[in-house]
Amino acid sequence: METLKEYLIKNAEQMLALTILVSVPAITYLLPYKLVFLNFFFIVILLAVYFLEAHRALMGGVLTTLLVVIYVYHFPSSFLPNFTALDLWMNILAWSSFLILTGGAVGKISDRLKKEIKELKELKRSLEAQNEELVARLADEKGSQGKVAELASQVS
Repeated sequence: METLKEYLIKNAEQMLALTILVSVPAITYLLPYKLVFLNFFFIVILLAVYFLEAHRALMGGVLTTLLVVIYVYHFPSSFLPNFTALDLWMNILAWSSFLILTGGAVGKISDRLKKEIKELKELKRSLEAQNEELVARLADEKGSQGKVAELASQVS
């Protein structure tokens, strides 16, 4: 499991592109509630921001938008809603599911960032303590060298 996780993190940019290139056609061709399922890409972009640079995540958002705009341009009727009461509730269910998933993803990312910040603060404290110890040793060595020089001058 760890090797899969490392592979996915190492190849996050390719995974982002693959997810976008597979998801856009799948959503537009297979699902009747296209507009709501476009919310799925919020999760993809949020994860991309965490694992990639913001610039690359932004480019992923642009790619997603471009693919959807091209599809809407060629097949505008597939995005026009014909709502029945069931359609309305299915849209609300799909939207709320993505909202909850996004909250979970952002929460997980936030927890991970808090953990990393805590580790960095502990590392900083440790480095500061080591620095103080080195400064004290250096001061002791300078003091010892001064005494040696003083003794040497007394002997000569």
